[in-house]
Amino acid sequence: MTGKCSLCDANYHADHEGLNQTSGRKNRLYLNSAKYMKIGQTIWVDQSFSTAVVNGMYSFHASSAAYTEYWNNTFGQIGLEHSAKLDRKHIWQAFVQESIRCIAADQNVYLELNENLPIYEVTKEAFATLGQNGVISAAYNHTCSECTQPYIHISNNCCFRKYEY
Repeated sequence: MTGKCSLCDANYHADHEGLNQTSGRKNRLYLNSAKYMKIGQTIWVDQSFSTAVVNGMYSFHASSAAYTEYWNNTFGQIGLEHSAKLDRKHIWQAFVQESIRCIAADQNVYLELNENLPIYEVTKEAFATLGQNGVISAAYNHTCSECTQPYIHISNNCCFRKYEY
């Protein structure tokens, strides 16, 4: 799933372009229109999967570990020949890449980062580039009863009441 330009030596993938800089450094240009993305050494997912990961994690306030467990319990064994077992890192990779794609598309920009960054550096660099003064534009002025809760101080006495049956 890789193409190479014979003129500029750029590599083209389904989810990004590999750009060779004159300094010798290689960059990755994330494609906002990517229909497929690589989330592991040999695992590719489509946009509907990555969108489901983002929606599931936001809608259910699920962690990547919880979504991984859901996925593996629901779809982990598809017959005897095929296995769709995923790791927490796969889910996190899908979440990060789909979030980058959506936010960059919303801002009408393409995110370009150094090639081969670890995922925690990708999230840090993406936030620094796409976050505007610490706020991702899609979340600007967003408050709802689910995301914003008033602080309630609970004393130790009321949390662990004994119930008699």
